[in-house]
Amino acid sequence: MNILYIIGNGFDINLGLKTKYSEFYNYYQKQESSDELVIALKHSIASGIDNWSDLELAFGNYTKNLNDMDEFDRVYEDIVDHLGDYLEKEEEGFDISSINIEKFVNDLHTPEQGLAQGYIEELDNFKEKFGTASWNINVITLNYTRTLERILNGKYPNVHIGTHRRGHILFGNIQHIHGYTDDRTILGVNDDSQVGKINFRTNREILEALIKTTSNQAQKHNIDKICTDYIENASMICIFGSSLGDTDNYIWELIGQQLRRGLKLLIFKKGEPIKQRFGHKPARSQRAVKKLFLDKTALSDNEKEEVLDNIYVALNTSMFSL
Repeated sequence: MNILYIIGNGFDINLGLKTKYSEFYNYYQKQESSDELVIALKHSIASGIDNWSDLELAFGNYTKNLNDMDEFDRVYEDIVDHLGDYLEKEEEGFDISSINIEKFVNDLHTPEQGLAQGYIEELDNFKEKFGTASWNINVITLNYTRTLERILNGKYPNVHIGTHRRGHILFGNIQHIHGYTDDRTILGVNDDSQVGKINFRTNREILEALIKTTSNQAQKHNIDKICTDYIENASMICIFGSSLGDTDNYIWELIGQQLRRGLKLLIFKKGEPIKQRFGHKPARSQRAVKKLFLDKTALSDNEKEEVLDNIYVALNTSMFSL
């Protein structure tokens, strides 16, 4: 059985890193620049912070204020450079000694533990179908940081991390689909419809920087192909710490296709606490998350109904609270 994790920024936030976009903006505004284009960008962020709640989507739209590739390069490279520097500083302050590694490993192979008992039994029965086969766990991270690597102390790929009832549990590898803080960093959007400047939508050089799939293809590192293979061969996918944003629709669409073959999908979401006495309300929130995800796939309405029971939503669990 292949278990795949797709990890978003919520993972680093759980570890105590200040990696929210709003926290980066506070830092970015303080960095001096004499470039009038960068100054204008910062003014746009400061005067419309709600519009910049998603940096990637907002920057894609902001390109309508730029005239040519030179102007694009100046502002794009400035914000990417400063974002990388900021995240590196946050990562440097990460205290690995405070991490409960045993809990991390246990969470990896029992992600269903935060669900209601009925759902746990469903997923236990699903796992039992694989008999004595090993459980292979891989990770696609949407983050630039190397916090996962530090937690695991570089002990991968293909390392034995435990056993299940009938066989071994192996941790495979970590793939950075959008690069690192200091290497092939991709800050971008899903497709050209999210590029505000119409003329830029046919500019190959700009698209190779700004559209995630195009950038990966142009770099020829094949990490994107490995990630596609992970998704297409997964038995269970767990999405943790992601807002399911529109700039990653290419991933959600690919997962949607796999739901049709019986893939089990677990989505971990944080939200307002629900009082235990209102036992009916979690189902309402879970349906909303399922709808949010399915609306980002290319599935038809009939297909969405058919795969609903393959999606599980875990609300406000202690998953990866390390």
